[in-house]
Amino acid sequence: MKPLQLRGYLAGVAAACLLSLLAICVLKLVELQRRGEAREAAHAFSLKLVERVNEAAAGVYMLTASVDRQTGMIVRFEALAEELLSSFPLLRALELAPGGVIRHIHPIRGNEAAFGHDLLVDKTRNREVHLAISRRQMAVAGPLTLRQGGVAVLARYPLYTIGADGRSRFWGLSIGLIDFPSLLLLAGEGEFARLGYGYEICWKPIDSEHCKNVKGEPVLPADDAVSTVVGLSQAEWHINVTRHGGWLSGLEIALAMLMVIVPAILTGRWVAGMFPSEKGGQDSVADLSTPAG
Repeated sequence: MKPLQLRGYLAGVAAACLLSLLAICVLKLVELQRRGEAREAAHAFSLKLVERVNEAAAGVYMLTASVDRQTGMIVRFEALAEELLSSFPLLRALELAPGGVIRHIHPIRGNEAAFGHDLLVDKTRNREVHLAISRRQMAVAGPLTLRQGGVAVLARYPLYTIGADGRSRFWGLSIGLIDFPSLLLLAGEGEFARLGYGYEICWKPIDSEHCKNVKGEPVLPADDAVSTVVGLSQAEWHINVTRHGGWLSGLEIALAMLMVIVPAILTGRWVAGMFPSEKGGQDSVADLSTPAG
């Protein structure tokens, strides 16, 4: 390779290296900005989910008024449940489970399959129930596919009666079935599609390392998505969000490569053109030293 060509080649390589570094920094900043926007969208969605679930769970607390804490007798369950369902539209049904067995359901129509279900012995769904009883706190499970059909989040609150000796005893459970599709709709699920995002919600059951996909695109690469954890009364949901087409489009990457290659070539040619050839230099000297005429 001639010295002139070598100078142009080295200049082009140096320009390419510098421009590549600049292009990488710009693309990385764009990706970070887009990831941040997606994270904000996921966070806003998670806050709305928590708010809506807590609103619906308030109806489950209020249902406990239908149980006399002294005698354990159930009073005006139907009337109270009907009133609560009209006040909390996300609740598709309310239940009472004395001793952990579902004995009272409103509305009963469409929910007959749940009647008589013993929640304490159902090994597939009793972990959250036992946790609620042991901690005396509301426990949320699911979303789960119901025996009677449909998908719902289950909010269960343990009830205790006070005996003559002043000691509390487990009476049963107050239960609310929160309609999952309606919950997502009210929390603003459609905003993801409007912003061009794909998303997944997975539920991590108690004492489980596996997160079960319950909504969205289960094929999302976990290492490429931005994630938000939602804590809901002993339950844990994970929301994973990605951008359709990737955080950077193929066109953007191609343009960045073009902006590196073209200026690098032009720089090499420009540097090579700055220096006259050795032959041309010698000829010029000879011309100057030859007498006129």
